Amino acid sequence: MSIYKNIFHYYRGQTSKGSEDTKQLQIENNTTKAFINVLQNSSQILTMKLTIWLGLNGNEKDTFEYMYQVSNELHRKTPQAVVIGIAETKNMINNLQMKKYYIPDGAILSENVSILIETKIGLNSYLEINQLEGHKKRFAINQKVEKNIILTWSDIRNFLQEQYQFFKQSNDVLTCFLLEQFEEFCVINCIGGAKTNEYFFLQFEKVKAQKLARKIHDYIWNESGYQDIQDAGTKDGIGYKRVRKPKFATLSIQRQRHFILHIGKKEERLGLSIQEEIDKVLSRNFHRPDYEIEKYPHEAYIRLEWVDSFEQIKPYIDLAYNLR
Repeated sequence: MSIYKNIFHYYRGQTSKGSEDTKQLQIENNTTKAFINVLQNSSQILTMKLTIWLGLNGNEKDTFEYMYQVSNELHRKTPQAVVIGIAETKNMINNLQMKKYYIPDGAILSENVSILIETKIGLNSYLEINQLEGHKKRFAINQKVEKNIILTWSDIRNFLQEQYQFFKQSNDVLTCFLLEQFEEFCVINCIGGAKTNEYFFLQFEKVKAQKLARKIHDYIWNESGYQDIQDAGTKDGIGYKRVRKPKFATLSIQRQRHFILHIGKKEERLGLSIQEEIDKVLSRNFHRPDYEIEKYPHEAYIRLEWVDSFEQIKPYIDLAYNLR
């Protein structure tokens, strides 16, 4: 599935405006909304199980109400109330700057429980103690409030994955679909986990390209018979190298997302002739600007969505491996 076909993934489009902080805030808001949407549109049993998992008194007869960005005070007292904070870690900071009003990111309400939710994403974004305490002012007057519950996104993902098995056995197609979509959304955006191979596979927009990326990875590691493969460790994709030698291939998510073959030594300029061969095989020319040709003459590029069969590019992977 393309990352932009994921029902929760927000497409920002191409823009030169906005900082990384703005982008992170968009993802943070979208993650909260996605989590609440899963609960709201799934079986009510899922939310009931969540309240029990949180140590609250879940009731099978509960009917839940869901809110996003809670700007008004709650007027109904419930037997239990709690603020839960969700972030990448359970580490918290004490921000001494107090605000008059704090707005919880979401809420789950029933006759028995009132839950206010604060979320953070990113390894450098921490829950703030003052913010969590400030959220308690949103509860009804004289509401007894439980001790704050601090969770990680990894905790949330693990809980939902466990519930997926329950709903799969009960053949709840809609709930399973929403849980699958939320898990994929978390993988795409590195919520509750580091960048995995699956994260990089999903960055390729076409389903065809994603399948081929997985096939390339499986071939290099398991099917090729290569005896001395190592992870090359690159932040913009998955790199493959031989022991004590440079990379010979990279599944790259930079620019237009493509597969790079690093062929021989730079001064040999073999990438240029191999690029011509690959372009003829695929009947498509990979355009490379002059400055890039001069900088990387030992590299050949493959757009995975142009490949009809893995067998078309397999010989060139072997060639890159052998010439490194």
